[in-house]
Amino acid sequence: MPHLTLEYTDNLQFEVQPLLARLHEELVATGAVNLKGVKSRAIRLTDYRIADGNPAYAFVHVGLLLREGRPIPVQQEAAKRVMTVLKETFGHRYETGYLSLSVDIKEMREGIAITDHNIPGEGVKHKVS
Repeated sequence: MPHLTLEYTDNLQFEVQPLLARLHEELVATGAVNLKGVKSRAIRLTDYRIADGNPAYAFVHVGLLLREGRPIPVQQEAAKRVMTVLKETFGHRYETGYLSLSVDIKEMREGIAITDHNIPGEGVKHKVS
């Protein structure tokens, strides 16, 4: 069920889809997330200000929205895995420029958050539209 939102400043150049795929893999690797439930979106920000407004500054933020009930150590592992991917992806920029990387996890409350889908699991044939 996780919703992943990748926000990044428009002064960063990278391939979005491979990064999202890698983030999906890392979330599934925690054992607490099912691949068929992960939904991601990337938001390229054109209107932003960082600190004193220096246009050389950049940031990447990943927000994860998870169903309530996963233990804190599982959430911490997920956050660490995501941060590792961000550091691998943007490490060169971090070393040679100005970059802020962040990850945050929020929980959707049981009984209030409702999800319904028919996304098939791995190995299941997809419907043809």
